[in-house]
Amino acid sequence: MRSPNEMKKKRKESEASERSNWPEVSRSHYSLERGSRFNKRCREDGVATVPTLGASSLLTAARGLKRKIGCIDDATRMGRSVRIEDDYVIGGSTIGQGKFGSVTVCRARAGGVEYACKTLRKGEETVHREVEIMQHVSGHPGVVTLKAVYEDAECWHLVMELCSGGRLVDKMREGPCSEHLAAGILKEVMMVVKYCHDMGVVHRDIKPENVLITGTGKIKLADFGLAIRICEGKLILDIDV
Repeated sequence: MRSPNEMKKKRKESEASERSNWPEVSRSHYSLERGSRFNKRCREDGVATVPTLGASSLLTAARGLKRKIGCIDDATRMGRSVRIEDDYVIGGSTIGQGKFGSVTVCRARAGGVEYACKTLRKGEETVHREVEIMQHVSGHPGVVTLKAVYEDAECWHLVMELCSGGRLVDKMREGPCSEHLAAGILKEVMMVVKYCHDMGVVHRDIKPENVLITGTGKIKLADFGLAIRICEGKLILDIDV
């Protein structure tokens, strides 16, 4: 029988090995108990607030940019006057495929930084809604950052940060993780979900495939294709709202 010291050493060795395959989840100081106060600060007369880029806490949301619900913000919308090809080299490797479009790697002509480009075909109400909602919630540290939106006759092109750490589901397939680490990841995801709800948005497609990991191990929620905006008291019964 192993002594308590031997068992403790073995556990530390196991956790060290595990950390090499799993992201080091950043800890949030936000508490669900403060949700009601946070909600009051984030909502005022139908206008929601988005935190400034790089904000370190959910509680900074009320200090961000105010964006009206249901419009595509001029801050990131480039329109048809500027083509995405003018600013980015597109046509890189495909890193995602969905019902209405695909996600590829693109590179900024100025600086050479790589981004993810999500191209969505026009003609579906859900596509326009996804663009609106991405504009609405982008800027929070737990949501994939939207850099710019380009438009042509057939498609929307959403340029977003590239999460080089891959998807959470792929990390799960590499091997198990400890209960402590899993709880930390779940907590971070739930904090982002709570933020979206306070912003009047329901994601409706939370799954490991839509949780991305940055190169530094931070958790990012992505793919708002099924998301909808809600108002207080609205009851959601299915995904076809």
